Amino acid sequence: MAPHAESDSGLANGGGHSHTNGNGTAAAAARPKFVVNSPNVVYTDSEIRSKYTYRTTEVTEREDGVRVATPRETVYDFKVDTTLPKLGVMLVGWGGNNGTTVTAGIMANRRGLVWDTRNGQQAANYFGSVVMGSTLKLGTDAKTQTDVNIPFHDVLPMVHPNDFVIGGWDISGLNLADAMDRAKVLEPTLKSLVRKEMAELVPLPSIYYPDFIAANQEDRADNLIPGSKASTAHVEQIRKDIRYVDSSTLHP
Repeated sequence: MAPHAESDSGLANGGGHSHTNGNGTAAAAARPKFVVNSPNVVYTDSEIRSKYTYRTTEVTEREDGVRVATPRETVYDFKVDTTLPKLGVMLVGWGGNNGTTVTAGIMANRRGLVWDTRNGQQAANYFGSVVMGSTLKLGTDAKTQTDVNIPFHDVLPMVHPNDFVIGGWDISGLNLADAMDRAKVLEPTLKSLVRKEMAELVPLPSIYYPDFIAANQEDRADNLIPGSKASTAHVEQIRKDIRYVDSSTLHP
């Protein structure tokens, strides 16, 4: 049983199958959805470089009480790598309501699932996500003088949620299929569609400090890293877990 979820369908933003470089990280270059026509922006095969001048005003007060406003400028150099890496997301409380819902939701979106609800059929989507569901104004159309709006995730190359490698910890050792049943958040029809994949996912043992966790969680605390107080050993174990998921999943 794997402590992580991984898509084998390629990069959602990469136009097909993912590619890896020598380190095993994804090396699919994201094609820009628009380009900036400015001497302050330079595009290469692997980077977007830009200069941005931040302007502000510094105000001082003279001895005679007169305020002096002095314009200031700071030039920033930005560099954006257009090669999309693999991104690992490790959730604390992976077997809880939020962790199981996020994981099942990503699985549903990866597969383009549609399921029945009492209100009719529901298709997987990322509505509610700031990155995936919102837009912003790019500018004004030169011909029509109307606003041009683009999806937020098209502003810069971004890893698509469908391509996240998911893992995490939980004080409960239930696999994520049983955990989503316990959470009672998802529609039964959706749960049946992702159950097989979810059953293969089991959270890593978690740190358990009772003072920081609701008392009603005690009965499910059966998947624990030994020790009930903060310690260097706990920090090292968490680091080890992150390295394990990184080495076994992100860099196969």
